Amino acid sequence: MRSAAIFLVVASLARAADPPETLVSVDEAGPIHSAVVRKEAWTQEPVRRLRAEAERYLKEGPWSVTTDRPKGTDPDPHAYYSEAPFYWPDPANPGGPFVRRNGQDNPSRFTANRMALESACDAVFTLGTAAYLLDDARYAQHAARIVQAWFIAPKTRMDPSMEYAGVVPGAKPGEPLGLGGGVSEGRPLIRAIQGMEFLGQSGEWDPRDAAATHKWFEEYLRWLTPAAPAVAGGRRSPDNSTWRTALEAAAASFAGDAASRQAAFDAYRARTLPRLPRAGGSAPPPAPGSAPQMASQVQEPALAASLEARATLCRIAQVQGVDLWSLHARGGATIAGSIDALNAGLMDPKRWSKEQAAAFQSSGVYLLAFAGMGLNNPEYAALYRKWERPEGSWLALVDLLVGRWEAAAHQTRH
Repeated sequence: MRSAAIFLVVASLARAADPPETLVSVDEAGPIHSAVVRKEAWTQEPVRRLRAEAERYLKEGPWSVTTDRPKGTDPDPHAYYSEAPFYWPDPANPGGPFVRRNGQDNPSRFTANRMALESACDAVFTLGTAAYLLDDARYAQHAARIVQAWFIAPKTRMDPSMEYAGVVPGAKPGEPLGLGGGVSEGRPLIRAIQGMEFLGQSGEWDPRDAAATHKWFEEYLRWLTPAAPAVAGGRRSPDNSTWRTALEAAAASFAGDAASRQAAFDAYRARTLPRLPRAGGSAPPPAPGSAPQMASQVQEPALAASLEARATLCRIAQVQGVDLWSLHARGGATIAGSIDALNAGLMDPKRWSKEQAAAFQSSGVYLLAFAGMGLNNPEYAALYRKWERPEGSWLALVDLLVGRWEAAAHQTRH
């Protein structure tokens, strides 16, 4: 009995020693876990959705970039590869560089690695989160297998870079291999990081695998630094640059690189904040060399995509005790003003087509929740709850975060 008690104490201390710190703070994770254990009312529906998706992922994966490879190209078999969406063969120059057709997605482009990355990251997030919050070792064990296949195993791992993301087939020698959009294809890695941080708290992750995965993100972070090809591509679009900065902050947080994480926050202040879309739908003057379409009006779907990247970065900073939410850009623009402009579009259906509303609904609605918590604005959180949103483990966790925040505010008032 004594040895069993000692084991439980040691396991409890190990669980508490390294709390999640990228999208969920230690001050949030523990109370949410306790509320789930107590089956508090505000946890029940999110937990149902989280468990359902975790059960589904138990039957799927693992995934690997090596499973499907593009034809007619010869990158390393472990290199992530994808093709830019709006590029088509040039009828006037068969066999030459593809040409851009704005808004026309080429259905024949290679997307297998992108789909595999999204699936693997979503599974790791879901299973890791469920393992921590629901205390179920099955979820942790399968998450560990998926992490092993994608990040660690020599035969199946992905190289820690995305140099071949967003490739334009037939690009001329000397041109960048991938466009700026390729950098933002790494967005699912942020959720995978959070899932692995929860996984580390489950007690079911081999420390050697955890160390190997941390090393992978150290190498990925070096690729993301300003000397890397990612930056040249990121400058093609302010939003992709913001996602690159958010990825830097998340990778640095996971790798324990405080200096690089702070550098990402500083980059937001210096480069991204001045490009903040202003209330009313207008954008500041374009940066030199940016795409022409970035210079004009910012419509609601584009504004939502822009704010999603910023809200993610501000959330990562908030968890680290750094306030990026309340900053003012030159001229007085604030993220709150841009969110208010977005809210006006949400509240006026005539300004959005059904297709545009559905696109926002399935991707960026969580930015309203992050902003509500970050700016201490219950109205944003209330709008998040009102907006119809898809089920899934990611928004289940966001619901738990908002629920805990609202419960804490209620206790403070009373």
